[in-house]
Amino acid sequence: MKILIQKDKLEDILQNVAGPTLSKQSLPALSSVLLEAVKNKLKLTTTDLDTTIIAHLDTNIIKEGKSLIPFKQFFSTIKELPSKEITIELTKNNLLIKCEKIEIEVHTLSVDEFPKITPPRETLLIKINSADLLSMIRLTSFCVGHEDTSYVLSGILFEVEKDFIKGVATDGKRLSFVKRKLSPNQPKIATKINFILSFRTVVEIQKVLKDKEEDIHFYVTENKVGFDFKNIQFLTRPIEGEFPPYENHIPQPQQNKMIINRQTFLAALRRAAVLATSEYQGIKLELKKNMLVIHKITPQLGKIKEEIDCVYSGKQFSIGINPYYLIDVLKNIEEAEVSFEFFDVDKPVVLRTQDYIYLVMPTRV
Repeated sequence: MKILIQKDKLEDILQNVAGPTLSKQSLPALSSVLLEAVKNKLKLTTTDLDTTIIAHLDTNIIKEGKSLIPFKQFFSTIKELPSKEITIELTKNNLLIKCEKIEIEVHTLSVDEFPKITPPRETLLIKINSADLLSMIRLTSFCVGHEDTSYVLSGILFEVEKDFIKGVATDGKRLSFVKRKLSPNQPKIATKINFILSFRTVVEIQKVLKDKEEDIHFYVTENKVGFDFKNIQFLTRPIEGEFPPYENHIPQPQQNKMIINRQTFLAALRRAAVLATSEYQGIKLELKKNMLVIHKITPQLGKIKEEIDCVYSGKQFSIGINPYYLIDVLKNIEEAEVSFEFFDVDKPVVLRTQDYIYLVMPTRV
């Protein structure tokens, strides 16, 4: 194997395939990247057996071949080279990397140690705008359960039905629901499709999506979800299990609403959260006519009170809330003004925008 390639292009594509190599592995091959030079393309593959990322890069192939190389060492080496054309050549059991007057040899592994990646069988491709998928992940991922929750709550539920895709995440104390329309020329979806992607998986998808503008395709098989990002294929094993019936926990719209400036509310919550501790997390929201009063008292630390103008004509009452749960949603949505619905002191507080619902349970203060 011998190739000529621009250093910056190789570094960028290595960043996109890094994810599966970062988990702790007992097998060296799972912390490595498989390089395959065929015709005019370099193919890079990484896997941890649950998630596989395959990337293709157009480059100058002088001699075809393949090599398995420890990812961390290879990536660190490439990053430290000048932004010039580099030559990569397999010589016996070493990978020789040349750039201007620099020559570096890195030991390789046997390619036979790398797991065989079975191509998925032909199946229905679902098309979605990359910006829509990115926003769905952004609006739900902060609600994923990380501790003391059921395994199925450690990921995002995706539901595809007719011409819509829905995303849901919950940790049992709050819930995010988002809906997006699929591409107009999407092939007909006859049956409802469900799958749960782990938090780690959606973080890796975000990395790939950040520079994409075009529509992407994905498919779902019995034990795999695959994404096609043009020059990058992403295969992952979904979380097994039944997601709880979240629809039962979303209340019907309520007329008792508070409309408030998002940035103003967010800044006030951040000030109140300065006094929050693990033992005294909650703040009190006091609702009056066209006025919201935020109270936070923490023994041995201090107290804060802040009044904010808003639009509110409902009954006067107070409710305790975890400020970070509201901060999380307010910093991820884009509306200038937001509307919160209040039901009772022991009922969830609900934020609704077009095609998005967020609810959070109250807490004691």
